[in-house]
Amino acid sequence: MREAVMLKRSRKMSSPMRAGYYPDRNIDCQTAIAGRVVDLIEEAENAGWSAMEAARAINDVSRGLFVGISGKDRNE
Repeated sequence: MREAVMLKRSRKMSSPMRAGYYPDRNIDCQTAIAGRVVDLIEEAENAGWSAMEAARAINDVSRGLFVGISGKDRNE
C-alpha cells in the first residue's frame, strides 16, 4: 500500500526551457525539483522526522553532493 501512495505522489520533472545555458536556467531547475523536495520532506515527516530536520538533512546532503560533483573538496 505504501508503494502505491509514493507512486501516486510522484511528480513529473520538467525539462529546461531550451538547450544550453540561458539566464535563469538555475531558477528553472530549482522550480523543476521543488515539488519533489517537498514530497521528500513530507515523507520524512510521515516517518517521524520534523520538517526542519528533513530540510537540514537535505541541505547537508545537497552540499556534499555539490562538492563531489564540482570537485571543490578542499581536502582532495
